Amino acid sequence: MCPRPFKLIAVYFLVALMAEIAASTMAYYGMNNNLLGDIFYIVEGLFLISFFYLFYAEEEFLYPAIIIAIAYLLYGVYTTVVDPGPWLYNPVFRTAESLLVQALAAYALIRISKEEGIEPSKHPGFWIATGFFIYFSVNMTVFITATVLFADNIPLMKSTWFIHSCSNILVNLLFAYGLFCIPLKIR
Repeated sequence: MCPRPFKLIAVYFLVALMAEIAASTMAYYGMNNNLLGDIFYIVEGLFLISFFYLFYAEEEFLYPAIIIAIAYLLYGVYTTVVDPGPWLYNPVFRTAESLLVQALAAYALIRISKEEGIEPSKHPGFWIATGFFIYFSVNMTVFITATVLFADNIPLMKSTWFIHSCSNILVNLLFAYGLFCIPLKIR
């Protein structure tokens, strides 16, 4: 088992923590943190494309990964700078990121299911890919219901974000268990 994707994912979690602290601090002081969010989503997507490329360990995925990363980066910069701009929430780009990560995680889970002689309960990639698949699926579903379907119904909208918070707890437990499953010799 290659240690590189799991080292990269540990760095990703640290970057996510720093972004969350910065965004929370900005929100506390009443500052617009949409630009920070857009920058984080661009970096997050590039991290996750790299993680899944390393995780798949398929040389033939190198060029598709580079093409996907370049397209993702260009689209992210365009939506951040031009439409809708740096001061507004960017729902289309966030949805595109969610769909991309869902596809990458689904492919990882399919690959793991085809490996012989593995125990999913002890495979760190299984838990991490499952966590990403669940997180980005719920993220997209909750966003659509909270901002499109229930935008005028504040109590119902808040309930959908409560569901998001509960799923985050579950997903963080999956990530923690996945990291715990990494064999000591590659940590």
